[in-house]
Amino acid sequence: MAKRRFVAPLTEPEQQRLTSAYHHGDKRALRRRAHAILLSDQGHTINQISEILQVRRDAVSRWLKQWEASGLDGIIDKPRSGRPPLLDEHDHQRLKELIAEHPHQIRSLQARLQEETGKTVSSVTLRRALKKNRHSFKRIRHSLKARRDETDFRNTQGLLKALQQREDRGEHELYYFDESGFSQSSSVPYAWSPVGKPCEVSAYSHSRRLNVLGFLSRAGKLVYHTTTESVTTETVIEAFDQLVARKAPDTFVVVVLDNASMHRSRAFRRKILEWMSHRVHLVYLSAYSPELNLIEILWRQMKYAWLPLTAYRSFGRLCDEVHRLLEGYGVDHAINFE
Repeated sequence: MAKRRFVAPLTEPEQQRLTSAYHHGDKRALRRRAHAILLSDQGHTINQISEILQVRRDAVSRWLKQWEASGLDGIIDKPRSGRPPLLDEHDHQRLKELIAEHPHQIRSLQARLQEETGKTVSSVTLRRALKKNRHSFKRIRHSLKARRDETDFRNTQGLLKALQQREDRGEHELYYFDESGFSQSSSVPYAWSPVGKPCEVSAYSHSRRLNVLGFLSRAGKLVYHTTTESVTTETVIEAFDQLVARKAPDTFVVVVLDNASMHRSRAFRRKILEWMSHRVHLVYLSAYSPELNLIEILWRQMKYAWLPLTAYRSFGRLCDEVHRLLEGYGVDHAINFE
């Protein structure tokens, strides 16, 4: 029977250094080697460590020898010789400045960098350098942040947090209200498909629209109203009247909503006192803060994740699928807001 081999018992400082390297090491290889030494100290054999870390047995044996010979320095990779990097520190700094000027034009970036430094850099190298500089390539988003009052936004965040805490204590129900529309000309989701054979749905330049007015709670409750007509102040009032009619008489309800003109109209404001008499209170979000309205997440999930592509074949089918998702919310599909 082969003799089992373990590292010499670790001192407390050695355990601390290895544990730090295992949890916070800047490279995966170092974290794995430190883990191997700690496992050996705990009595695991080389074969067991090899199975746990999914590495070759001789690699584990080599790490143990390197540790015994040189300690932590023995399991840290040493600098290797090779071609010097094409871009130096100054080039990386200039790259950050240029990408701010040309965030979506990699060829313009290449040309400017070559003009200024005389270095010919491939697009692959540039992308690698940008990733190293903590940049990522993502779709540009429309944003309303520049138009909002940041102080008002932060205050609203604090208010919503307080309302959520009161809801958690059972003091009231909290709903997030908004409207959204579904049509055959809506943006369709990304999808995987064979190369050269992308998924396709028929394009409709003009399509009827199913409008949904919804009240969503973090607890999984969804109250909704749908119409194929245009959404007006009267439509919104009807949706709120339905919420009031459906809630328990002794339940206090808080509804969060945005500042759309329909939510601020004279007719709508006249109804607020009536709803308050039924224990339904309204809280308006700060202007230009759609990310604070949690029901926006539901609309995105429905449009880009839950609706099947077959829903866009006809308007009738689209309506059926939207109603199926709405009726099944909390059972077939749900969002975890925790």
